[in-house]
Amino acid sequence: MAFAPEYPIRCLRFIPMAILAILVTVFTGCASKQGHEPVSVPPAGIRENGMLVVTHTDNNRTAELRVGERLAVKLPENPSTGYAWAIDESDSRLLALDSTAYDAPTEGSIGARGRRVFTFSARQAGDVVLKLKYWRFWDGDASVTERYQVTLKLVP
Repeated sequence: MAFAPEYPIRCLRFIPMAILAILVTVFTGCASKQGHEPVSVPPAGIRENGMLVVTHTDNNRTAELRVGERLAVKLPENPSTGYAWAIDESDSRLLALDSTAYDAPTEGSIGARGRRVFTFSARQAGDVVLKLKYWRFWDGDASVTERYQVTLKLVP
């Protein structure tokens, strides 16, 4: 009569649970990164000739502008497709639109992409979220293909 010990077989049942407990402990410890400082994002735009200039790369970023200073928003545009940038949301009490212009490309073929330039002046201190949309105005909001926004901290 042969006798097989039960003890090692019963222990094998607990190995998957032990491995699972170890994995949960390791991954939960790795997931919590307390004590790390958040990465600060540099302010949007660059200053050129006393004006803050923001471009496509500054989308969804924040910039500071002093009351009386000017802001230029420069975005790629191709009006030959019927699409153009337009202001979607702003606060004209705090940020006044001075002008808008299209800069055609200096080289390239007909129909090449140029640049839309919006120029604003900061009127009063406050926070403004400037939102723009790239659309065909006659087709309405359903035609919007791109959105742009920059948050402005207007300081005295």
